[in-house]
Amino acid sequence: MNARSARLAARAVVIGCGIGGITAALALARHGIRVDLFERAAEIREVGAGLQMGPNAVRLLQELSVTPYLTEAVVLPDRAVMRDIASGEEIFQIPFGEAFVERYGAPYQVMHRGDLLTALLTSAERTGLVQVHPAKELVDVTQTDDAVSAHFSDGTAVAAEILIGADGIRSRVRRALGDDEPPLASSYAIYRGTFPRFPEIENAVTLQAGAGHHVMYYPIRGGSMVNLVCSFRSEAGEPGSDAWGRLDELDGAFADASPLVHRLITHLDRTRKWTQFDRTPRPGWVDGRVVLIGDAAHPTHQYFAQGACQAMEDGVELAALVSGSNDLADRLGEFEALRYPRTSAVQNGSRFWGEWSHAGGVEAELRNVALRAAAPHVYDYLDWLYGTDRRVAIPAIPPSRDRYAVAPAERDAYADGLARS
Repeated sequence: MNARSARLAARAVVIGCGIGGITAALALARHGIRVDLFERAAEIREVGAGLQMGPNAVRLLQELSVTPYLTEAVVLPDRAVMRDIASGEEIFQIPFGEAFVERYGAPYQVMHRGDLLTALLTSAERTGLVQVHPAKELVDVTQTDDAVSAHFSDGTAVAAEILIGADGIRSRVRRALGDDEPPLASSYAIYRGTFPRFPEIENAVTLQAGAGHHVMYYPIRGGSMVNLVCSFRSEAGEPGSDAWGRLDELDGAFADASPLVHRLITHLDRTRKWTQFDRTPRPGWVDGRVVLIGDAAHPTHQYFAQGACQAMEDGVELAALVSGSNDLADRLGEFEALRYPRTSAVQNGSRFWGEWSHAGGVEAELRNVALRAAAPHVYDYLDWLYGTDRRVAIPAIPPSRDRYAVAPAERDAYADGLARS
């Protein structure tokens, strides 16, 4: 079945019903554009728990009228704070008070991923222009001069003017564009947990950092629960393997942590470990009528808390760019040029901040001195990321030093996927 013979019901097709995909669909719908949104999973839900929303993303939630559906779920932290994981000593903070909100036009918010996904879906469906299709696995993408088609494993196909690949770091759309390279794995294993908040948990986004390990935690669900992420460098085996990131390594990494951290990590889900992936920045997001957004285009580590935020920016800016065209594909080529410098800085900066957070010894002492010196002018360093003025220079990011490599399991999975496709 080619693009001309497939069903042409909507002007845009979105593959992937995560935060970026739904945001793109909602933004297009608010420009009066009908969208078909396809998701491989039978049930549309977010994996994970907590999510940080910088003011750059919160402004978009306000613009898209999503905020009313999040009122009870959102927490407004007083600040972000970095502490020494052993002593609990405060190293650095970013106040999120009145001056922050006034400068960036929106607050910093934390919430449950599922709450945001539900709010976005509700907003999208209420436009009457977004049709969601679960249990639809993409197997191929074809295009002609005047249409692009998505082909699914059940034998159906759908055509539109453009196809947006928002299907994550293992994007099938990306592979359809000819990029078959697996993502890169970090050597840091991740464990997660959620638990009822107790009095010692400040209303803050708290990072407790040490040499080669950290915990991050903050209140969610209106402040009643806490989201916890624990990470440590594992050198036992390849990332993702059974030997890597074992529980004995977890316990050993945090043996010298403060009593509060020891209490926190008792709430981890010790039955599942996570591997963190990204890619080095690379162009090639657009091919004819196909465009990649979010993790499909520029996956990033967790340390800037910008993965979902940048995906949302993609969706809104893409919709604004194409909406005035008779053919939505006419301006796709401008999208990558518009977004690439910013998303690349986020990818590189997230690696750098992760490495800096895990420093030890003299390097950690020098980092702490530098952060304390920067504290009185901290917003100046955040304007490029959180502000509205895109003329603010994007900072130069030091090169990363940690090892990032393709995990054998990922390489095997990609090779198997090629054989089956």
